[in-house]
Amino acid sequence: MKKIIIAIALIFGVTQLAMAQMKEGKIVYERKINMWRMITDPEMRTRIPEFRTSQFELLFNEQASLFRSVPDDEAPDPFANNGGERGGGQRFMFRMPETATYTNIASQIQYESRAMFEKTFLIIDSLKPSKWKVSDETKTIAKHLCKKATTSVPVQPTMRFGGGRQGGRNNADTATATKEPATPKEQEVTVWYTEEIPASIGPDTYNGLPGAILEVDMDNGANVTMAVEVTTKYPKKELVQPTKGDKMNRVEFQEAMKKIMADMQRGGGMGGMRIRVNQ
Repeated sequence: MKKIIIAIALIFGVTQLAMAQMKEGKIVYERKINMWRMITDPEMRTRIPEFRTSQFELLFNEQASLFRSVPDDEAPDPFANNGGERGGGQRFMFRMPETATYTNIASQIQYESRAMFEKTFLIIDSLKPSKWKVSDETKTIAKHLCKKATTSVPVQPTMRFGGGRQGGRNNADTATATKEPATPKEQEVTVWYTEEIPASIGPDTYNGLPGAILEVDMDNGANVTMAVEVTTKYPKKELVQPTKGDKMNRVEFQEAMKKIMADMQRGGGMGGMRIRVNQ
């Protein structure tokens, strides 16, 4: 009799666990980027906050997912908490490029739309599996128990901005852009995923784990994307594949970025980030 009761209890427990797992919904993320790692000019650093926070959301069901940026035109002034006095004079407000990454889970094809450099790019390519090393470490993110995993990815060419001067005044339009050393190298990426959402999804192009990725930490805190809210409610009609933009695969897009960066290095400029200057 005891065996029968135990068996029923186990079946009930497994059923409850399956019911608790999310099959569709929305995950809201905050991305925190250390801007000072890209800004080399000390004076320009005094005119921007050390970290730039942006918001993203991931819509998903069993067939597809859509990770997209949330417009930040109404974002609060990061200097508001200290009376707007930091550095005095002009203050620079960075606006990050708008992105949307749609993943067809069945076909493992991604469609990534990026609006930057006054153009829209549509990157269509298959998902590249990462070699994940799963750890026994756990922590809770947005009320979900998560496990830790790490992988290594190639470091992409980045841009660093130095303050230009024109007529004795700092001018964002004359800031110079330089490439990182071309020596091939990798950086470790640490993620935290939850099996309570049994979908192989995550921010940007990260996937391949037995659960949704709720946090991505790149370059030891330089770029951290963390879930702040998880809900079963989401705008189902908006989970659609982007179609607008110059079509290319990821390799072609990276080559296009290298060319743009080289042109900027010769002529100066601030690239895909929009800048608002507050007096």
